[in-house]
Amino acid sequence: VKEASIKITGTVPDWRFLEGVTVNVAVAHGLGNAKKVIERVKSGQGSYHFIEVMTCPGGCIGGGGQPRMTTNEVRKARIAAIYKEDEGKKLRKSHDNPEVKQIYAEFLGHPLGEKSHHLLHTKYKARPRV
Repeated sequence: VKEASIKITGTVPDWRFLEGVTVNVAVAHGLGNAKKVIERVKSGQGSYHFIEVMTCPGGCIGGGGQPRMTTNEVRKARIAAIYKEDEGKKLRKSHDNPEVKQIYAEFLGHPLGEKSHHLLHTKYKARPRV
């Protein structure tokens, strides 16, 4: 479970009421960790504005669309390496990427539009456990 508190600054006029507000978030990887977050909220220990639950071990990095890991240690090492690589990048948010902006402007239209949804979104498919 990862937790973060982010103070909102530099808001646009329509969102000025959020200026200076501290937002608390939690991210749970795996259903066991989701249960821990729920228990923290129920007990009053955790007060979050947003909770993200990713059911794959380690989040999307450990998901079904990724290479199958032979051991839990290999999965953890891969996750650590990817996070370390990401930390050093100047461009870390896909919506800030000029190439992503360009493909939306020239081809996809807009995020969550019909074309982008059809081409970029996936559907759940049950996979056997390894």
